[in-house]
Amino acid sequence: MKKKILIVGGGHSEVPLVKASKELGLYVITTGNQPHGIAHNYSDESHICNYAYNEDIYQLAKKLSIDHICFGAHDLSYFSTIYTASKLGFKNFDNMEVAEILHHKDKFKVFCENNNIRSPKAKSFCDKKIAIDYVCNIKLPCIVKPIDMGGGKGISKINNIMDIADAIENAFKYSKSKTIVVEDFFEGTLHSISIFIINKDIKFYFEDTEIPCQNNPYGVCTSISPSDNFIEIKDNLLAEIKKVINLLNLKDGLLHSQYLKNKNNFTIVEFTRRLPGDLYNIPVELATGFEYAKNIIKVAIGKSISKKSHIQKRYLSRHCIVGDGKVIYDKSIKKNIVDTFVLDYTKYINKQAIVFLEYYNLQEMKEKTKQLNQLIKVENDTL
Repeated sequence: MKKKILIVGGGHSEVPLVKASKELGLYVITTGNQPHGIAHNYSDESHICNYAYNEDIYQLAKKLSIDHICFGAHDLSYFSTIYTASKLGFKNFDNMEVAEILHHKDKFKVFCENNNIRSPKAKSFCDKKIAIDYVCNIKLPCIVKPIDMGGGKGISKINNIMDIADAIENAFKYSKSKTIVVEDFFEGTLHSISIFIINKDIKFYFEDTEIPCQNNPYGVCTSISPSDNFIEIKDNLLAEIKKVINLLNLKDGLLHSQYLKNKNNFTIVEFTRRLPGDLYNIPVELATGFEYAKNIIKVAIGKSISKKSHIQKRYLSRHCIVGDGKVIYDKSIKKNIVDTFVLDYTKYINKQAIVFLEYYNLQEMKEKTKQLNQLIKVENDTL
């Protein structure tokens, strides 16, 4: 009889985890509170259950007598996975205290300050009035964000006193725990680095440049890899990440980080141990041959990670087509498209496809990426 794994998520981002689990011979169960999620179409079985509630996922897992569990592409999915794994005695994940330090922005900022980790200085608030009074008396600009929400939701840059009340209200609206952070502003380009840990060592990494959505400067719609001039900060960045790994005694597996870079200076924005969304694994696997999704599952079921060089051999980008309408591709970009994943639930997520592109060299990638919203357009799109 096949071993059963519960994937805590059922959207398009979880599809690679479902496929990888099946390749490893597992019986796959997906969950989440959205019955229209695409990953449910790929799994052997699905159950509607809201992963925002840890105990609900635990009760579902117990009822189904699962053998393994794996997080999806949402922070709340990660927490319900950690909670359930602990209750069931699964040993392949960090404990809840470590999970909260990495994923809750207020605790992460305290951890960084106490351990001299490069990250913007920040202060947390659970009272709107106190937060407003604080921002009124500090140097602007600054960034305000909910402590427990990803995808750029609830984040604002406060440039002047007129922005303060609305920005803070917006951050509180998106916070499940009704707690926000106000942090120093750092001028730079946004990047991510995804690594795999084996015995506290960095055995694989993949880095890229992230480009914001037109309608959300803190949500990522496009990523390109490799990043330009990564060599300038590579050694220092990896040293900072290694420090975090050792201080928190992190278990084997994925550790994903966003950071801001300005020439040879950088600051770490956040860490997560969940799956990055929007099929992040595909450009990683195309560029390096590293089995990103399958290795996440291997960690979850207690198998050894496949070791592979981090060398990125191809120039690739991933682009989310946002909006509802007919997609128009300029003929000059068609030759760069290597794959397209169509999302058939646009009305729920406002994305209709994710396109993967390959370029001849770094220069072509940079030039075409600047024009992507003109080269790939949504007709009658109002965004």
